[in-house]
Amino acid sequence: MNYIGVDCHISSLDFAVVNEKGTITQKAKVNTGVKEFIEFVKKIPKPRKIFIEEGELASWLLETSLEFGETLIITDPKINKWIGKAEKKDDTIDAEKLAQLARGKYIKEIYHPIHDRRRFKDLIFAYHDTIKSQTRIKNKIKARFRREGIRCSGATVYSNKYRKQWREKLPGNKIIHLIVNELWAQLDRTRLAKETIRRNIRIQSKRFPEIKRFMKVPGIGLVHASAISAIIETPHRFSNKKKLWMYAGIGLAERRSGEKVYSRKLTREFNRLLKNTVKQAAESAIYAKDNQFRRQYLRLTIEKGIPSHKAKLTVARSLLAALYGMWKKGEAYDPSIENKRSK
Repeated sequence: MNYIGVDCHISSLDFAVVNEKGTITQKAKVNTGVKEFIEFVKKIPKPRKIFIEEGELASWLLETSLEFGETLIITDPKINKWIGKAEKKDDTIDAEKLAQLARGKYIKEIYHPIHDRRRFKDLIFAYHDTIKSQTRIKNKIKARFRREGIRCSGATVYSNKYRKQWREKLPGNKIIHLIVNELWAQLDRTRLAKETIRRNIRIQSKRFPEIKRFMKVPGIGLVHASAISAIIETPHRFSNKKKLWMYAGIGLAERRSGEKVYSRKLTREFNRLLKNTVKQAAESAIYAKDNQFRRQYLRLTIEKGIPSHKAKLTVARSLLAALYGMWKKGEAYDPSIENKRSK
């Protein structure tokens, strides 16, 4: 086996090839491009595998490799401690050490979506970026009024309907009016962008049948269902629900020695958007009409006296486990499943 380590940049690709004996057989630096990338790889004798670290070019290189029948592995840079802790660090050394890590099987592969899945995931992230931008602009609008000694609470300050009233409260200074008007204009643009992206999410979600099934589950709407589908991509990435819980940041990591467990804490490495999505969905289910997740929450808090925040996490695990099982088995949501299990 020839292990091809690649350190990727927008302008260049640094290659280092290591054989089974650990000997460096080739090094090269080429311009970043499909032709240059494939030309170098094809020169390396088979069997061969390409290894890169997670980064902006990872998905593009993966799709390019698959198109030309090559195997490319995307690795987790956090696990590649050898690279990060090297005393002398430059691109050719990184490529070489990545190949050596691959040869020693010290790498951790990261799953990446391709083609339609990749673009749908990009759409979901664009939607959430727009929400963040909208929140940031809203905070700036209120801050601008407060700087002028104007009490600003509620949501009317964002509404086009009440802008004339809010504008009259401002001092007569033209610069202040210019800043506030521009912030309102930015808010209008982000709202329009948000709705445009949401419409496209609805259209594109029809490509993925699990989303429609997810939306039958209490607490799950279009955006939550689409985000969970886009981030997880396939349930078969995870051998069991506990591994999915860890990825979503709602699983408990145990520290143990032998049979004794010293601590049990929430994992620190997780997908933040997935965690936020699942927690929001669980909370929506809890406050929705009677359903199995609401009943579970009430049972935990009222009957067992478990604190609300811990009960919500338990409900979030149950909700994600239900989605995982439905997706993996290709089944629809069954609201009576709780009664069937209790029999």
